[in-house]
Amino acid sequence: MSELNLDEFGNRMINLIPKLKIELSCYENNSLICADITNTQLFVLECLSACGPCKMNTLVRALKVKFSAATTIMDRLVKTGFVIRERGEEDRRTVFVALSPKGKKIMLEVQHRKRKAFMQVFSRVSAKEREDYLRILEKIVESFSYHAHHSKMN
Repeated sequence: MSELNLDEFGNRMINLIPKLKIELSCYENNSLICADITNTQLFVLECLSACGPCKMNTLVRALKVKFSAATTIMDRLVKTGFVIRERGEEDRRTVFVALSPKGKKIMLEVQHRKRKAFMQVFSRVSAKEREDYLRILEKIVESFSYHAHHSKMN
């Protein structure tokens, strides 16, 4: 088997990534049907689930969106009861956000559905291939984090 050069790799990635995004989005949408939330709202809930309660500023940086966009999304999530928003006791200008009990319940349900979908999809590949896939994805995510951190320092 010949080695795949970077140019060929790039071409294959250009073709695969849009298809992968579409398929993952379909699985994601199937997970959201009963939850009555959008993909963007789910992304915010996932960030809050991973970070725990945090300041709005922290969430804005994690989401990589403008503060106004995060506020709009947060307003909807508070209105639906998925998120709790509180003012800081020491500094009333500081806003903290966290998953509500309802938000935590929805996240558990969505994560369960996603897990089942991933298990179904990856049941068609070997345990070794799954391990390789995860190792490579983790390396890519680490690389993105490294580049994001170092580009801010320059």
